[in-house]
Amino acid sequence: MLRELTENERTFIRLIASRLASEESDKLLSDLASAHAEPELEDGSLILFHIDGYERSHRIGQHTFPFEGRLADADGEPVSVLLFADPANRLLQLEFIRWADGQLQGPNWATLEIVEKLSLGKK
Repeated sequence: MLRELTENERTFIRLIASRLASEESDKLLSDLASAHAEPELEDGSLILFHIDGYERSHRIGQHTFPFEGRLADADGEPVSVLLFADPANRLLQLEFIRWADGQLQGPNWATLEIVEKLSLGKK
């Protein structure tokens, strides 16, 4: 079921956009303004975005933005937060990767830090 994005989700996307080149940032913020969220997993660790008036192509694929979030889960365990775009570079999904065993418990957004993703071969 579709829902409005939470203020924490919106803030995270804005923080990613603020680190992108102007054109890419503008597109991401425009998508954010008309996006709705659809949790894909019960624990909320995967959220699909639907953009009003945008029909996704049937091309398969996605990519992350060059920055990611790191924060603590409710129990203090580390979590990575990845934002994905579709092949047309439109807002696609948000994924929380909990590095400890078990399901996502509840991200502690107060601990959020944004870091540049390291690519293979980059030192």
